[in-house]
Parts: sequence; structure tokens; C-alpha cells
Amino acid sequence: LRALYPQGRFEVRRFRPNIVVEAASGEQDFVENAWIGRTLAIGDEVRLSVTSPCPRCVMTTLPQGDLPRDPGILRTAAQHNGVNVGVYAAIVRGGRIRRGDTVELK
Repeated sequence: LRALYPQGRFEVRRFRPNIVVEAASGEQDFVENAWIGRTLAIGDEVRLSVTSPCPRCVMTTLPQGDLPRDPGILRTAAQHNGVNVGVYAAIVRGGRIRRGDTVELK
């Protein structure tokens, strides 16, 4: 999103995620779309079935702390990915997730 709307402040807290995955170098755009219907293996324990895209609402555009109101955030997501940013997932196997755990797409 930053590349599509560089004047916006695309910060994680606008989107309230439970898990943030850093894409491999070279991957761009909405890489999470390719995860739908597949399983994310996180660390040695956790397995998540990626079920659907996560549609976003006006909350992503509202001011939060030092983040200004910015309707361009949602507008950019709508123009390039049907207002979807992120994905929903169901727990297949629970466990502990630690910062820095490897994430594999299966």
C-alpha cells in the first residue's frame, strides 16, 4: 500500500492485525491474496487455514493518536484490492507464536 499511496501513513495500528507477517524480499502488492485456501505454518506448532480476504471499513481512515484522518487509505485499498487488506484465518492447530518465528505457506 505504501508504494501505491506514498503520501499516506500506512501503519499497522490502522488495521488492528492479530499477526503481522513480513513478506519475502521482492514480493509486493497484496501477497496475502495468494494465501487464501492454503495453510500458514508458523513456527513448529501453529497451523492456520487462510479462509478469506479481510474487507476494511472507514475505521482505517480515522485519526488515531498521532495518525491523521486519511480517507486515501481506504480509497487506495478499494482501487487496488476491493477494500481488502489482510486475510482471515481459522486455527487448525494452536500453539505459541513468537516474534521471529518462520512462516511457511503450505
